[in-house]
Amino acid sequence: MTFSIGLLIALLAVDGEDAPLPARIQFDEPFLTVVDPQIEAPRLGFALGAQARVAFPFGSADRGTVIASGNTIAILNRIDYSELLNPGLGFTLEADVMSKPPPPPPGGPPWERTPAMGGYVAFEWDWFGGSRMTDDVGSSIRPETLKLPSVLVGFKASGTVEGNFFGDLRFGLGAAHFPSLEATFQQQGGPEFRGELFADTWAFAMELRLHFGWHLGPMAFVFGLGGRLMSPPRAGRNVNFDTGALFTFDLELGTEIGF
Repeated sequence: MTFSIGLLIALLAVDGEDAPLPARIQFDEPFLTVVDPQIEAPRLGFALGAQARVAFPFGSADRGTVIASGNTIAILNRIDYSELLNPGLGFTLEADVMSKPPPPPPGGPPWERTPAMGGYVAFEWDWFGGSRMTDDVGSSIRPETLKLPSVLVGFKASGTVEGNFFGDLRFGLGAAHFPSLEATFQQQGGPEFRGELFADTWAFAMELRLHFGWHLGPMAFVFGLGGRLMSPPRAGRNVNFDTGALFTFDLELGTEIGF
């Protein structure tokens, strides 16, 4: 027994500092790695954009019988804006401020990427040419061109679909200005006379738009569609109108530059 203990002590003492550990407790590589990631904070981004559009008006311009004073003309039909106004042309000038998330890690589906969110302010202008509307007994109204400016502010969200292809959604509230709108009235077989169809009116406005586009460096090209609502303009001094809200369906094409 004494001999065995002494032999064990001697074996442990020989090259004790350089002796390798038994194979079952050796580690070829570290089994725990501590990573100190550099997390990038969201940043503010700015963009300026311009879009051109075709706008299709609709909604009840008058919900009852129209009576024009002066020569007293009665329009028996209910009138839709699409009967009074032709499809219009317009444009939007827009400025955006967005909180942009850090770039996503490589891989992973695109829908897991955090969208950029922020706000926008837009100035819009549309021209709707007048169209002659004739009722069942031959009485007619032909308005002049409606020039309709508006200003809106709202919320915008934008996210990557795949690669440089992206989509954005915006919702805005603001005001539209209906200027005094003159029109030509005529009873069947009678003389024409001019009068005021809509009075000068500031109206509540609301819009919802969906765009898609491609980033090409700081530039982007966008296309999309949207809809707007403008509360009713006041009836002009020459008509007895029960006006309704003006709606538009819009198709848009434009460009943006980001900073």
